[in-house]
Amino acid sequence: MIKSSYIPNIFFSVLIYVAGGNLAYAAPFDLCPTEAFLSQYSNNATHYKSVDLSTGAVQTLQVDDNLGTNTINAIAFNEADRFIYGFNKNQLALVQFDSDFKGTVLPFTNPPTNNFYVGDIYDNKYYFYRKNTGLFYTTLDDTDPEYLTIKKINGANQSIGIADFAFHPIDGNIYAVEGSSGDLYRINPTNGSASVVANTGFTAGNFGAAYFDVSGFLYFVRNSDGNVYRTDITDPDNITGETVYFAQAAPTNSNDGARCANAPVTSSNTDYGDAPDSYGTSLANNGARHLINYNNYFLGSNIDAESDAIIYPSSDESISIDDEDGVSFKTSLIPGLDAQVNVVIGGGATTYINAWFDWNRDGDFDDANERAISGLQLSPGTHDILISVPDNAVAGESWARFRVGDVEDASNNGGYVNGEVEDYQINITAANTTYLHYPSESDFVTIAYEDMWPELGDYDFNDVVIYYRVTQVIQNSKVVRVDVTGQLAAYGADYANGFAIQLPGVLRSQIDEDLVKLTHDGQIVQGATPLEQNQNNAVVIVTADLKETFEKSNCGFSFYKTEVGCSNSDQFTFNITMPLLTPIDQSAVPTMPLDPFIFATTDRRRNDFFAGTMPGRPLEIHLADSPMTSLGTSDYFGLQDDRYALPLIFRDERNLPWAVEIGTQWAPPYEGIDISAAYPDFANFIEAELTKLDDEEENPYENWFNTPVINNVYQ
Repeated sequence: MIKSSYIPNIFFSVLIYVAGGNLAYAAPFDLCPTEAFLSQYSNNATHYKSVDLSTGAVQTLQVDDNLGTNTINAIAFNEADRFIYGFNKNQLALVQFDSDFKGTVLPFTNPPTNNFYVGDIYDNKYYFYRKNTGLFYTTLDDTDPEYLTIKKINGANQSIGIADFAFHPIDGNIYAVEGSSGDLYRINPTNGSASVVANTGFTAGNFGAAYFDVSGFLYFVRNSDGNVYRTDITDPDNITGETVYFAQAAPTNSNDGARCANAPVTSSNTDYGDAPDSYGTSLANNGARHLINYNNYFLGSNIDAESDAIIYPSSDESISIDDEDGVSFKTSLIPGLDAQVNVVIGGGATTYINAWFDWNRDGDFDDANERAISGLQLSPGTHDILISVPDNAVAGESWARFRVGDVEDASNNGGYVNGEVEDYQINITAANTTYLHYPSESDFVTIAYEDMWPELGDYDFNDVVIYYRVTQVIQNSKVVRVDVTGQLAAYGADYANGFAIQLPGVLRSQIDEDLVKLTHDGQIVQGATPLEQNQNNAVVIVTADLKETFEKSNCGFSFYKTEVGCSNSDQFTFNITMPLLTPIDQSAVPTMPLDPFIFATTDRRRNDFFAGTMPGRPLEIHLADSPMTSLGTSDYFGLQDDRYALPLIFRDERNLPWAVEIGTQWAPPYEGIDISAAYPDFANFIEAELTKLDDEEENPYENWFNTPVINNVYQ
């Protein structure tokens, strides 16, 4: 690459060359092409491609260069004659490429003994480098007596592990990023001295292609995933190493790049957002952008193309169409509550959506909790999505950004090939929100179940073990939402059980069904509402089959964290938010821990008591003395080992329960070990609870769970 002063005022040139015995005409490239070029080895051929650096869009230009297979590397663009040159590793010669990427071999007068894969051109000289061999150059001026004669730059640094480099169009130095360290090197082409001027923060096996633009931004491409990164060298005297993801091109094991360094990076047929540029909106500021696919991957029904972002308060709607038509806000954005947005996915392809909200109104989307939707996959059509507004969101006007495309983990800026970005001005409503946690903000209680009711079974209380927390969201002294967070701690049941939560005394009709949100392992569960139909009280189904939430162990009976020597790294977590249509007094909230219960999974067998029948959903097992739901059956009360003596229910003849709440995160007994053999004071605790005169009286066994027989408890 050379300075613009070396660009000749030539509008047409022809080079005659002989290739394969045929006379042909070779045309140079345009004066200074804005696209970048890649050579990549694939399917036994060198593929030559153009790259739109703004979006990463790649187009194959040539797969037959007249030179055979996998022969070319170290390609570079020469602004003096507008041809691309590369190193032929088979013939150890230089190759000149025309605008059709047809190659002509130019033998060196003093051929090297090594292959080279790092090269660039400056001042009509081709520079090339190999680690532990050195830095070399040859003149490309065919009037020079030393034309195609290799000169070694004595004393040059030979230890840098780089896969490509590029000449800066302003200061004339070479720059390169070392893959293993991410260090940015500056190399003096006169004496070969090299120094680390910054660290980019990105590493790779190889950064196989490097390019400059006319402003002095360096772009480098990671081979493994095609990610294009941009580092700011616009002021060579003040290099900070500030580097960003810029776009995504084509991954490959073999990569090299060439570009006219005096060309700007431009975009066409590209969609941008329109938020203020502090959010990363314009191309210069690495704004969010997509190459438009008019058939798929867009929001709403309209999408328009821009050469660059039209920044708020300007609008692209005056010169094109209203393309911010894919998202509508159905509720207010109130700190501490969930909001509902409606998203319309256009086209015919299943699409990923990501969204960011500037909750603290600091002019960016970079804070920890500002990614509100992460890689949610949606089919074409209309979808209602719940957004959690953090309790510390700052009231006032702010911005949100929505991106759709075929990339699951898209960032809030940078370019991608397919998709659309839509920016929206939002208003965060002021609120006075507090929280009441049970047992506390950072702790859990444990709910443990025996699932063979009305039979006692082995009474090891490890059939279903749940860590469990309830949070009341309070505004203006009223409860506006109830949340439950938990995780599966153990599963030692042969049988399939669902898990649900009832809010006794809170009617189903009091819950805002549209805003109920259930997540499994941090991902929103799509489909039917978790608020169960045909119930009087509000009942939410966390899962219909806990046995499907973990991978079966490769030892023992394929249980989960209940057997000696059988560990399992899986962790099923859940969160359920239940907003109320009308806020209620705290006194109207059910007694903690609400009413968590298990139920029989539909169409699955149970224990011998059921004699081969499948009781299904009506079979519920609750904490002692807790009521059935409207869909539960009382048919089994008083049968087998169950003692039915109102108000005492779900107890046996000893008054021992089939479910128990423990006031901490608890380790259950090993499989088949009775709870009293693992925790000797358990039965005493239950009996003492029944004989207490009031809630203020102490139970001498209240810490029964702190005195286990250690060899009988899961470790």
